[in-house]
Formats: sequence, C-alpha cells, structure tokens
Amino acid sequence: MRKKLILSALLLSSALLAACSDSESSAGTDAGTYPEKPIQLVVPWSAGGDTDAIYRIVGDELSKELGQKIVIQNVAGASGVVGAQQAKTAKADGYTLLAVHDSVAMSQMTGQSDFGYSDFEPVALMTSSYDFIATSPENPWNSMEDLIEDAKNNPGSITYAASIGSTSQLEPVLMESVADVKLNIVGYDGTAERMKAVVANDVSLGSVSAIAGKDYIADNRMKLLGYNGEERSNVLPDVPTLKEQGLDMATGTNRGIVAPKGTPESIIKKLSDALETVANNEEFIERIEGLGTEVNFKNSTDYLEFIDQSEEEMRALLEKSNLLSE
Repeated sequence: MRKKLILSALLLSSALLAACSDSESSAGTDAGTYPEKPIQLVVPWSAGGDTDAIYRIVGDELSKELGQKIVIQNVAGASGVVGAQQAKTAKADGYTLLAVHDSVAMSQMTGQSDFGYSDFEPVALMTSSYDFIATSPENPWNSMEDLIEDAKNNPGSITYAASIGSTSQLEPVLMESVADVKLNIVGYDGTAERMKAVVANDVSLGSVSAIAGKDYIADNRMKLLGYNGEERSNVLPDVPTLKEQGLDMATGTNRGIVAPKGTPESIIKKLSDALETVANNEEFIERIEGLGTEVNFKNSTDYLEFIDQSEEEMRALLEKSNLLSE
C-alpha cells in the first residue's frame, strides 16, 4: 500500500510539473517571446494589384518593428474568399495573419461566403483608398454628368466591371441608388482583369485606383470621369469628385489585418501596437500616399467598432438594392 501511495504521489507530481511547464510555455508564446519565426500574411488577391502593393509595404515595415520576416502569400480566388478561408482555418498562434478589406463583409452579405469579420480577431485598420470611375477613351462621356444622362436614357445598357461580392460591386450599386439609374454589372475576378476589360472597351466602366491604373492613364488608354473620395486626390487633382458632379456619394476600400479566431489577446495587442508605430512612420506614410492611398490607422478595439458601423451601412444599401442574401 505504501509503495502504491508513493507511486501515485510521484505520478501526480509529474503531471503537475508538466502542466506548469506547458502553461509557462504557452505564456511565453502569448507574451514577450513572440514572434520567434517568420509570420505569414495571406493576401487573398493576385500579386501585382493595388491591394497586394499596399500590403507588401505594410509587411516590410511591420517586419522591421517585430524583427521577423513577414512572408506575403497571395491566394487569389472568388473575390478574396479562397484565401480568407485558408487563413480562417489556420492555427491561432499569431503566425498566420489575413489581409482584408470590406469584401469580407460584402461576400458574406451577398451569399458568396458563409463567414465574415466575426470569424476573425481584428488586429488593426491600416489604410483607406478611393477609386476613380474609368472608361475607355473611345466612349463619348467626358464627365459623370454625361454618363448619368446616358444611363437614364438607356437603362441597363451601360456595363460596369466589378468583382462580384467585393467592394468593386458596391460602387456601382451605390451609384445606381444615388443617381436612380440602372447599370449592367459584369463580373470579373480581380482588379487586373477588370482594368483590361475597361481598356479594351469590353465593358463601359470600371473602378480603378491611382496605382492600378497608372500605366493605362499615362498612356491615355483610360479616361477618368470622377473620383469617389470626399475630396480630390492628391495624386490626380484635376479629376473632380463625384460629389462635385452632383452625385452625393463617396465610398472607399478600407484595408486592415485580422487573425484567426482564438489568437491570444496579448499577441493581438503586440501586433496592433507594432502596426500603430508603422502607421506613424513618415517613410511608411510617404510610400502609402505615393500609391494614392491614405493611412487610416485604428487599433484592434477601434477597428472592431469601425467594422460594426461599416457593416450596418453596407447591409442597409444591399437590402435597398435587393442584393442582401437571405
């Protein structure tokens, strides 16, 4: 009996020591030692687009702050859904992050995906971008007034390139609502494909950022009719805003970083704090503004509030346009 009691005590002591060891190891991972290896940032769109360009700059600067390499992994498909799904199911240890913008909510609300922002941990909002409305120089419109007049006279005849379930679909939907017109929205998977279609005049219109359309604009292969920001772009200040042309609308693409659900709060905070330092770095600001994008940092707490408000506004618009999935 005595030997059995001693054996039981030894086994219990071993179990307690193992538990303490695991707890200390986990605490070390959650707190000061993170990160101890490269971090993968999944960008769920193709390389070479404006979103990819922005996150490569973010990754460069975040790497300097954390002392570990940020590895960009482009996983394109289904307007960002494929890559987001991959990141969603990754281990929640801070070594897989996801680059996101408003399409996460858009895809869920329109039935393109069965998950949304609530399936991730918000880390930080980093930038906000506003698009230009572009067309081929072969088309007769030289302003948004010309375009809207034509759209009113010919309902459904003017085509607009968009990635279905992404923010590029939201822009023509909002335009239809504000101007009381009907457009023919045509689906393309990704910015590059949309821009090629606009330049070839396979579609009448498309939304384009300054960085994505710079070569086409410089070569006069693309004509810009208006800017979708609150104020004129610093990069192309000669293009009037939609508001200046009688359309009471301004909608942007808000890009941030999230982590798989269950990622430790201490890791989220460390990442958010590092990204705040990045966002206040003058070199980072210059690089981002050079892409025609604005730095718009919000920490993890404020980002969550921003997401909630944005989703409420998006839901109301989609419901009005009969695009909200039941």
